[in-house]
Amino acid sequence: MNQLTLRQIPDTVEEKLRIKAAEEHQSLNKTAVSALAKGLGISDFNSRKRDLSKFVGLWGRDEVVEFKKNTALFETIDTEIWEG
Repeated sequence: MNQLTLRQIPDTVEEKLRIKAAEEHQSLNKTAVSALAKGLGISDFNSRKRDLSKFVGLWGRDEVVEFKKNTALFETIDTEIWEG
């Protein structure tokens, strides 16, 4: 891995990088490298995603009921499998 030194970074760029790093719970360096890669069109760089917050609260009541109905089977224990 190589190192670069960047100078004369505009205050707004630094501020945005620091905010994004804090939001994503990652280092300023990792955030800057990811932003550079994305800006250069390297879309598969650091493709591992952890933040699912954009999906929170998107289901309506009917969807929740249907999901619970369809996954209720997973709450039961098959005693034949777990007999010791």
